[in-house]
Amino acid sequence: MPASRPLPTLRLSLRLASADLFGALEWVLANARRTGLAPQQLSFDAAPQAVMHATLTADDAGLLWLFLRRLDNGLDVELLNAEVEDPDDHTVAEPAPRAATRRERPAELMLMA
Repeated sequence: MPASRPLPTLRLSLRLASADLFGALEWVLANARRTGLAPQQLSFDAAPQAVMHATLTADDAGLLWLFLRRLDNGLDVELLNAEVEDPDDHTVAEPAPRAATRRERPAELMLMA
């Protein structure tokens, strides 16, 4: 049986608005689903601020970048940090979210909070 190929992965932390916590969480998860991402790990810290940590995968790294751009448009969500790992290490031509700066390796993204 051949080894499975590693999928492009996004690790991120989001601050969710406490005024409508369930609404913000639902919006993030619905956008991930609509973008075609698969959750690998989710965790949530409620105190002192609502922060969601997620590891998501996709068949194509471009979908991870699309999801990050969608998050950048969210009203109840603040992107604290994100890292995209692409095992194929192709340079992604998609524009990064406005708060993002790239690391030296093109397949990674770090966001400035």
